[in-house]
Amino acid sequence: MRRTLVCVLALALLVAVPASAARISSTMITHMDQVYQAYPACVDSISGPYCFAGYMGMGQPIISSVPGVLCIDPGGCDWPNFIGAAQAGVDYTIKNTMLVKETPEFVQCFGMFPPHTVVQQGTPNIRLWWPLMYELPSTTYTLTILYGTPILWDDDGMGPNPPAWVHVEQWVWHVDTDLEHLALLLELFHELPYGKDEVPLISDEPLYEELQGKIAAALAAYMAGDTATAAWILADFELEVMDACIDVSPAFPNPTGPGTGIANSQENPACCKLLVDVEYILYTTGIGQPGQ
Repeated sequence: MRRTLVCVLALALLVAVPASAARISSTMITHMDQVYQAYPACVDSISGPYCFAGYMGMGQPIISSVPGVLCIDPGGCDWPNFIGAAQAGVDYTIKNTMLVKETPEFVQCFGMFPPHTVVQQGTPNIRLWWPLMYELPSTTYTLTILYGTPILWDDDGMGPNPPAWVHVEQWVWHVDTDLEHLALLLELFHELPYGKDEVPLISDEPLYEELQGKIAAALAAYMAGDTATAAWILADFELEVMDACIDVSPAFPNPTGPGTGIANSQENPACCKLLVDVEYILYTTGIGQPGQ
């Protein structure tokens, strides 16, 4: 515990070091990337699976969307893939590593997705594999690495940055979405199972087609500069999703039978996830709610 506290204090004190010809610490370097909750599937002609077309044989691959994953590959316990000194062939020693995940607050489904922060510190304690399917947009993962070099080294950070012995690199991943990725997420929920009966998370086939049509129409209106129409379409999308929420897997896999809809349990909050994504899209794109 004492060693961990010292590392945290050292990281905090870096900000207070004044610039000089040869500094103790360099300016922090920050790398930023976007990640998404669903991506187009990469299914080749050999692996399938396919949609069977009777006497006509096999059609196109049916997996159209796959869950997004933030996979951090440090390249070893000394994080060479994330250290500028390693890339330059300069010797270095890791002082501290920290990963902070911050999930923001949304109006929709606040009880299902409360804002929260996760902090992991020290190389053995940092989780390297983060599924993103149910992560909220604007969630950030911030990896901060503090390391030292036995020689004065210029890591070319931001601002006046003469050679230093202590260096900080920060990697930030921001979970994002837009109308195109919302359509991919909808596809994903249409293909993944809900419960032991393996009924899709979106088990109402006509509803799925209608929701995809609304996303396409909202996107077309938005691209044409008609934000008012896009807002009305997305508001209607929200209402249909709300009406379709179910908290128990349907007993039978009928496409439109009793109890079908969109999964909304603690383990599979697909319904709430769609609502939060629409809330985010309405305000980040400038579309806004109808009448605004």
